[in-house]
Amino acid sequence: MDIRTQAALLAAIVTLALSVAALLRENRSRVFTLFALFAADLCLFSLASFFLRWSEAFAVAWWERLAVASGGLIPAAALAFFLEFLGVARRPARRARNAMLAGSLSGIVVALTPLVHVKAAKLLVAAYVVGGLAAVLSVLWGKMHASQTRVERARLQYLFLGALVAVLLSTLDMFPGFGLPYPPEGLGSITLTIFMFFLSQTLQRHRLLDLHEFLGKIVVVTALGLVLVAIYGGLVSWVGDRPELFYFNTIVASFVILSLFEPMRERVEEWVVATLFHERYELVRRLEALRQRTGKVIEPAGLAEVVLDGLVETRRATHASLWLVADDRPGYRLLDFRGPPPVPFLEPATARALLGAASSTQKAILLENIDRRVAELRAMLPPGPTEHESRSGRGAPAAVAEELKRLSDARGVMSSMRAGICMPLLAGDRVVGFLACWDERVPEAFASDEIAALIEVADRCALVIENSKLYQQMKERDRLAALGEMSAGLAHEIRNPLAAIKGAVQFLDPSKLPGDDREFLEIVIEEVDRLNGVVTQFLDYSRPLKPALAPTDVNDVLARTFRLLQAEVPPTISVELALAEWLPSVNADAEQLKQVFLNLALNAFQAMPTGGKLVVSTRLARDELAFWREGMRKADVVEVRFRDSGPGIPEEARERIFVPFYTTKEKGTGLGLAICQRLVKAHQGTIQVRSAPGEGAEFLISLPGLREERPAGVPQPPVDEEEKRRSREHRRAKAAARLRRRRKRRKKQQA
Repeated sequence: MDIRTQAALLAAIVTLALSVAALLRENRSRVFTLFALFAADLCLFSLASFFLRWSEAFAVAWWERLAVASGGLIPAAALAFFLEFLGVARRPARRARNAMLAGSLSGIVVALTPLVHVKAAKLLVAAYVVGGLAAVLSVLWGKMHASQTRVERARLQYLFLGALVAVLLSTLDMFPGFGLPYPPEGLGSITLTIFMFFLSQTLQRHRLLDLHEFLGKIVVVTALGLVLVAIYGGLVSWVGDRPELFYFNTIVASFVILSLFEPMRERVEEWVVATLFHERYELVRRLEALRQRTGKVIEPAGLAEVVLDGLVETRRATHASLWLVADDRPGYRLLDFRGPPPVPFLEPATARALLGAASSTQKAILLENIDRRVAELRAMLPPGPTEHESRSGRGAPAAVAEELKRLSDARGVMSSMRAGICMPLLAGDRVVGFLACWDERVPEAFASDEIAALIEVADRCALVIENSKLYQQMKERDRLAALGEMSAGLAHEIRNPLAAIKGAVQFLDPSKLPGDDREFLEIVIEEVDRLNGVVTQFLDYSRPLKPALAPTDVNDVLARTFRLLQAEVPPTISVELALAEWLPSVNADAEQLKQVFLNLALNAFQAMPTGGKLVVSTRLARDELAFWREGMRKADVVEVRFRDSGPGIPEEARERIFVPFYTTKEKGTGLGLAICQRLVKAHQGTIQVRSAPGEGAEFLISLPGLREERPAGVPQPPVDEEEKRRSREHRRAKAAARLRRRRKRRKKQQA
């Protein structure tokens, strides 16, 4: 069996496998069906050629007829496939299709009649096959030059060159009588096999960079195979007719190959990538070094500086940004960025599209994949939809319309983030942030191994963020331990002298002294009491919290709190309790909640020295913040609001109002609100402040409610009006952006 016969058998086996693989695809499109028919036709032609060359024992005439018939069908099958693959409209290509079908029918007529034994008739069929394939090459050439994008043009250039080489070598293989020393026999069948395999990969791999990677793997496997063949052949081929040496050297060669295969594969792969794809090799190497550097970072701010600077230094990213989940409101806040500034905050309605992709274990979201999927879905829409209907999916099946809307939302948020690739930062089952980058100079910026390296950097970022939280908790624990030790000493060193001073002053009985002396002694007693209160608050803040949690009625705690405060309410201030009719119980320590409510009420009284109104209300609401920050499902929460009519809180003080020892009062300690925040957090709740100068201040406490059956007649928790307003603004912004894009397209078309 010569090399041409073996090459024909190889081509038959491979094309048969490719045809079956294309037919077995789920949701097979028309282009895969036509590819399967094209590959099956080549399989029949190669199989007939194999049997014609192999043995005279077979019915040669029938194999010759099959070779002529299947060969005559090759141009028609190739044209039908490439027209569908290139997206050429059927009506303009109808004449070319009809001409190819006529030629194929002529080949079938020759195969089924005695003309199959006439050499001139077979030469005419062969000439038609070569001319038909040349026509297919011309269609591919025209489409390549008409392509609008560099990426698509490069992809078609690969296909054209591969098809040209395969057609030329197969033609020379069909006519071996030319007397040419080159190409070697069988090279046409081998080239055709490689081209069909590459064509099948082109159908499955939409990205040009993936084709680059595929070609690189072919080079790696080929180089590795040649090295292994050299080792095996060098140890086995010289033994000649001595079977004992043949078996011994075979075993030795096998052990040598097993020992060298893995390190040799790594070296060969590294050499091929570094030689053929140097830019990709450099990026992966730098990303690996960047991943190592992030291991030395603790603070999120330092992490952002290291990672974003490292991405920009690779010169493969024009935009880079890091987003972290916000602590004070639902959504994600921009921590730092490089390049043009993206939006500073991702609202919940906006980020939900990215979270949906992250929940499906998708570790990287690519803008190019979104655009490609949108184009595929729009091709599935009914014929003739308007532009707006095509974009929104209106008039399409429900599943297609829903996916179009989801993809449109994801594309909108990635555009606002200036991201070509976005990687969720996963900490367990929670998304704690996003790492985004983009190279706006090219549509396909990163190959699959580069994306894998970026994902590893994102995973390390998520680990650093989680470690940072643990580090902050440890620092807080150590700080509280130091405060506890210091407060214990203060309690002993300050309270004892204070008690002695107060006792001595009271022994003097200020009521029996003259006016000025009595006033001074009263000031001493007042300041001693204030200093004693400071020490008490300091002890309360530094003491570890150990709440005795139990199901608690918040309305009942508020009612008891304000019964205690009746004597403390100034006559110029009115207090209104607007308590909900029904609230679920909360898992809380009633005494600690009472301390929080007392502090907030007394602060409100002090904020209204000239009089005013304090409104304390409760209601049932939805826990949006816990969903974004902790990855929990939305649950019922109990909200308590303290709203006063005082002068409000200045903007510069709002961000620091819960910081220990920060105060705006002349004689304040700055620990009251810090203690309130600690107590609320110990109950898995949140406390926020909302204030505008001149419009009073509002403190909002949210506590997770226990799962209790809601009585009949109790309405569902209301939707937050602020969230509704943000959602409306987001929809308006998206509509305005669509209108601007539409106007730009119209201007381009008019130009």
